[in-house]
Amino acid sequence: MQVSAKDLVIGYRRTPVLSGINLSIDRGDFWGIVGPNGAGKTTLVKTLLGIIRPLGGVVERAPEVRFGYVPQRGVIDDIFPVTVRDVVLMGRYPFLGIPGRLGKKDHDLATHFIEKVGMTLHVDKPYRALSGGQKQRTLIARALTGEPDILVLDEPTAGMDIAGESTIMQLLLDLHKESRLSLVMITHSLNLIANYAHKLIIIHRENKTVKIGDTETLLTNATLKEIYQLDVDAHLLHGHKYFFVHRHSDHDHPDDRGKHEHSHGKGDHEHG
Repeated sequence: MQVSAKDLVIGYRRTPVLSGINLSIDRGDFWGIVGPNGAGKTTLVKTLLGIIRPLGGVVERAPEVRFGYVPQRGVIDDIFPVTVRDVVLMGRYPFLGIPGRLGKKDHDLATHFIEKVGMTLHVDKPYRALSGGQKQRTLIARALTGEPDILVLDEPTAGMDIAGESTIMQLLLDLHKESRLSLVMITHSLNLIANYAHKLIIIHRENKTVKIGDTETLLTNATLKEIYQLDVDAHLLHGHKYFFVHRHSDHDHPDDRGKHEHSHGKGDHEHG
């Protein structure tokens, strides 16, 4: 066990957001966290990391376990004239000794992980001049310089095109397989979670409940309809699962039935 939560209650300023959370993250796990905006996904992650104190229950962390945290890209303001190398070296700041200076090991780790994420050619480029995908790879390298056992990522592919998303996910999979790095990923992309994460946390915003378990068991049409209040269809394509919102035709809606009856029997049907 690297980190566990028992009867955990999370929230801000003594106001509970979620309660009754029980989970255990073990080495090599790949966890996904999904749910609507404002459901408490980031609050849960920050509580597990120790950034926020729990309102109740217990979070236990193995004494030797290290966390790496990759926030959303906007965490570094573009007004700061820092390079890729500067940003990655920030990941070594917590390990600075009394002199407060970066040493050879710090620079070697930064160089190694800059290469690992494919950013060597951009090492001296200003961070603010990078594309979204390049910024994300830089932030991942920064987290990796801390030599974490668990890497926590908050919306790592948000706003990316399909090529950028694929690059980031392949990078994470390689890290996961090579070193048995545990991954915890917050995302709105059900398609990513369905095909990559082994375990899942689904947060229901309306009734403040949490479902935790194996991805294959939890990620069903019925559960997603309950969480998102939408009809969602799952389809297999080339061995991968994809989710689509089912869009009803006019005659599926009682309010539009009269209008549909006067459309000469013709209706537009869209299939998810």
